Amino acid sequence: MRIEIAHSATPKSRQKSLVRSISLILIAVITISMKAAIAGTEPNQELLSPENWPITVEQAVSDILPRLSLFEKLKIKQTKKENTISLYLDLGTSIRNRYGLWRGNDKLILSACGTRCHPDDASMKIIEALWRELQK
Repeated sequence: MRIEIAHSATPKSRQKSLVRSISLILIAVITISMKAAIAGTEPNQELLSPENWPITVEQAVSDILPRLSLFEKLKIKQTKKENTISLYLDLGTSIRNRYGLWRGNDKLILSACGTRCHPDDASMKIIEALWRELQK
């Protein structure tokens, strides 16, 4: 995208500053638009009933993948391994809620952690498994 300044009498440093500001605004608008587009399709909005809970991390990842938009998949794939915690706020909360990690899905918690652990920790393990799957 090319942005042209109508007034050529504007000093070059001011033009550069203006172009930079407009670019930042456009990036913000595009980012907000993308977030709004995926907000209605969060991967785990609906809660599953206990009889439909996945009991392994692999089953949870298999359920999550088709629910993610292309944008979300790319976001996760491009996240550095050490930054996967940044995915937790939205994705981790929905995983925890959808798969009953606070409602007694002990089998999934055991699959995620190998032992009893906090539901948030199990959710993070599922995010890490999802990240690994998207790296393939």
